[in-house]
Amino acid sequence: MDNPVIKERADKYHKSPAQIILRWHIQRVEIVIPKSTHESRIKENIDLFDYHFDLTADEMTKIATLDSDQRVGADPDNEEFLEKSTTYTTEG
Repeated sequence: MDNPVIKERADKYHKSPAQIILRWHIQRVEIVIPKSTHESRIKENIDLFDYHFDLTADEMTKIATLDSDQRVGADPDNEEFLEKSTTYTTEG
């Protein structure tokens, strides 16, 4: 979210960094399932489908080069994480 490439596009299109990232995935025809419990972010996710907002081919390529092959969220294969998680339970 703090990457300068993402922030520049967010400023250019008057969107949030999250919207830029989601738009990139959508334009790649990838399935995107954004999650939020905050009403403002849910509305922001819906606003992503503003048809006056498409990233250019050059922007798509530039964003694609940002992949650092690192996880940005919790690792669901991490047993310690699974033990503490209220989402992933082994109880039936």
